[in-house]
Amino acid sequence: MAELVDALRSGRSSRKGVEVRVLFWAPENLALRFVFIWFSKIHVAPQVQNEVQSDAMGIVLKNLKLLPNGKYQFRRVWPADVRLAVPELGRELKRTFADGLARDSAIVQAVALNREFDATVQKVRGSGGELPVWELQPIIQTWFDNQARELTSIVRQSVGYDRDHNEILVEETAAELEIERIIRNAEKRSGNDYDGNPGNLTLEEEMKITLLNGGRLVPPPLTIQQAYELYTVKKNDGRVDRYARSAVNQFIEFSGNVPIGAIRSSQVMDWLDYLVKDRGQVYETVKKRLGALKAIVNFAKRRDAFRGENPFVGHKVPDAAKASKDRLPFHHTHLAAIDHHLAISGVRDETRWVIQLLKYTGCRPSEIGGLKAEDLSLDGDVPFALVRWSEDRRLKTRDSERRVPLLGPALDAARAARARHATGWLFPKLAPSSNRINDNQALSARINKVIRKAGVPASPQLVCYSFRHTMAAALDQTPNLAHAVRERALGRQRAQYGARELPIQESVDALTRAIPLLGKVDEVLYGPELLNLKTGD
Repeated sequence: MAELVDALRSGRSSRKGVEVRVLFWAPENLALRFVFIWFSKIHVAPQVQNEVQSDAMGIVLKNLKLLPNGKYQFRRVWPADVRLAVPELGRELKRTFADGLARDSAIVQAVALNREFDATVQKVRGSGGELPVWELQPIIQTWFDNQARELTSIVRQSVGYDRDHNEILVEETAAELEIERIIRNAEKRSGNDYDGNPGNLTLEEEMKITLLNGGRLVPPPLTIQQAYELYTVKKNDGRVDRYARSAVNQFIEFSGNVPIGAIRSSQVMDWLDYLVKDRGQVYETVKKRLGALKAIVNFAKRRDAFRGENPFVGHKVPDAAKASKDRLPFHHTHLAAIDHHLAISGVRDETRWVIQLLKYTGCRPSEIGGLKAEDLSLDGDVPFALVRWSEDRRLKTRDSERRVPLLGPALDAARAARARHATGWLFPKLAPSSNRINDNQALSARINKVIRKAGVPASPQLVCYSFRHTMAAALDQTPNLAHAVRERALGRQRAQYGARELPIQESVDALTRAIPLLGKVDEVLYGPELLNLKTGD
């Protein structure tokens, strides 16, 4: 850019084609992650007091509400790009003022908060809050196209007089004059660098100079991560789509954060195979991952941020994943390998506890991950975990609500977990991140990793959910156990004739008789490839 400006000033570049590549703006700037603004203590300057009346009539009053309890509350939602750049800020700035605070005093504090809010947004966005390149490019191109005819017109300017007192006239195009104006404004704003060129041209100014000098705007290569950021900011208003986020992260894990235009069809196929064979993902999960990336790239195309072919179109989930629709119970050799691994390795306590609860209760992974300390009843004659519906966690169905007996290792695990976390989530790091049904990604990923390290063959049929199938198979083999009792013990069927759940003692009896049968299933279900344990830890 320094060479370009120098050429413009010397006249050497007149009407020469110049191609300028613009660096892609990335909101994921590491420096931004250190932006922490704390609003717990507000010191209101005297001048703020004088500006209350003018500010309060605008944005302040819009964001200041009187709550039913008589307290004033300030709420203002962070812009989507700011939330994406600094997730630590949360969705909004919200402060509830002290009880009994007068309206005028609340307005004064709201003005201060509003100023802090604007300052934070400015700091995060930096450089005057410029739009990202994918937004700015079409705007600047339209600006140029709308006045292309006028920019070619010739303007005569007087630059002084010669020795004979004749006026010296110089002919310049309107485009050349506009370039000079842009450079002059940049010099006034930020001065010159050591080479005498403007010290800080904005991205908008660089783009305008490129077009005015006869060049063209070259769309920068859009990466998968940047496409996801655009998708999050513009389509979802900053709300994170967990499926889209996981799909992007797992593609980057496999292929790196490559430009979309560089992705080949064979690379997508290899990635899909990787999800099935190496990560053990089930058919529905792989389908969602592929669909998410397809949607992300399509959205970028609609916004003119990417103009090539969508490399994720035209692919299907590998046939190998179709078998994953039918997850298998663990064979007793699998269970023995997992127990051995837990005994000799440094598996985290909470991971160990979760596995014991999954194995000896038959609960769904999301039900164990969604347990809270207050859901455990450990001091009665029959210790149990209460699986129930709440606002911050969902169950598959209302029929899933039930009391699950805690027997043997499951009881030991529950007591140890509650001793560490007496309130709130029983397993905070593995708890659901939303109130969606089956939001157990973190838990399943952790448990699947342990299963693979134990030597269980990598297969989408042998995964975290297989613990539930293992208990279901054991209940199937329990002599003289009614089908309705089995279904109700697993949380699949509500009791009839008014009863909400199976009586706790019947559940205890069913699980007690089933536990010795865990893993005792016919080898014909598997084949050698699923029973051939990998040696080594």
